[in-house]
Amino acid sequence: MRYLISALAAVLFTAPVFAQGLSASYSATPTGPVSLAEITIGETLAAKGDEYGEREFDRLIRTLTADLQRELREAALLAADAGNATLHVVIEDATPNRPTFAQQGGTSGLSFQSYGRGGAHVMAELRDNNGAVIATYEYSWTTPSIQDAQFANVWTDTNRTFDRFSSRLAASLRDAVNSGS
Repeated sequence: MRYLISALAAVLFTAPVFAQGLSASYSATPTGPVSLAEITIGETLAAKGDEYGEREFDRLIRTLTADLQRELREAALLAADAGNATLHVVIEDATPNRPTFAQQGGTSGLSFQSYGRGGAHVMAELRDNNGAVIATYEYSWTTPSIQDAQFANVWTDTNRTFDRFSSRLAASLRDAVNSGS
């Protein structure tokens, strides 16, 4: 009986991690290469600007932009100029694995030796040239165990989230474009 309870507890506590896949919803079929709008910071993350340091937001935007451009280019879906649609991406929230420079300076007791579970929540809309929403995407991931974070840098799990979001979005978009062909 004790083993059954342990196994059930393990399933219950790990199930949310496995359920954190890309949520994609299409209201119309995309027709080809897309443009990437400037990535923005959502309200939840923006509220942490003083805590994390505003320069961290630029770092996160650069990383996600590079990941999306790479994945869309590999899927032959990144438009050289104005595409058939534009992808608007928002970094809703992000949690670092280690304290940022601003956090270390603002909170006694924190050092680069401190670490925790990191991750991010990202949302996107694909809009046609008239501004109508063609598709929505949402992806969240947080490392399941603090032990996974002990060798991480400041944004390791957030970067992992961005990479997974980008590859899954590109695959979903490629499949949607191909299904309409």
